[in-house]
Amino acid sequence: MQFKWLMFDADNTLLDFSGASKQSLWQTFEDNGHACNAEIYAIYKKVNGQIWSDFEQGKITAEALRPKRFAELFKAIDLYPASPENFSKAYLENLIYKSEIYDGVKGILKKLKPEYHLSIITNGLKEVQRPRLRRLDIDQYFDSIIVSDEVGVAKPDKAYFDIAYSSIENPPPKEQVLVIGDSLKSDILGGLNYGFKTCWINPNQLPVIEGIEPDYQLKSAIDIVELLIK
Repeated sequence: MQFKWLMFDADNTLLDFSGASKQSLWQTFEDNGHACNAEIYAIYKKVNGQIWSDFEQGKITAEALRPKRFAELFKAIDLYPASPENFSKAYLENLIYKSEIYDGVKGILKKLKPEYHLSIITNGLKEVQRPRLRRLDIDQYFDSIIVSDEVGVAKPDKAYFDIAYSSIENPPPKEQVLVIGDSLKSDILGGLNYGFKTCWINPNQLPVIEGIEPDYQLKSAIDIVELLIK
């Protein structure tokens, strides 16, 4: 398989975002004198998922996203531990320090680095994404890191992939670029529409969405080496 450039999503692809998000929400409630619980977290996931979907569709800005998800959460649970703005800031700070990479990721990146161009393509917030990658000591493996909040556009928008594709010198033909990510609607759809090959990280073996057919599927990003040598 003659790929030259691997574009990795970050959250829930290389980093355990779900675990970090849960821990950070618990910690931020605790820091503000209140207890979190499974019911609150479930409501937060639903609210957060919808707001991020709106962001990826260009319906709201990243600036609006930050406090809005917590404003809606507090309204839903009828509890106001802090202003949405202050709670958001504290949550994001906790997220930096609660984040962890999946087992084996650093070894895989080290193995891939000599043979491929590597990039991070992430729909994330600027005050979180780069600090997390630095703290986890994996930023060194990437030729480029494209954060939606820094470039003003998000996956799956073509403009985002324009920026990603121009982020290294002398990019290879599009068919030699592989997008690897856990989101069908942002990573896979965006990559397919741009003419890249795509690999869906699908640990729970969920069904594909009609009209979004990844070229490959893996349970974990660390299995990418096995795919590349086939």
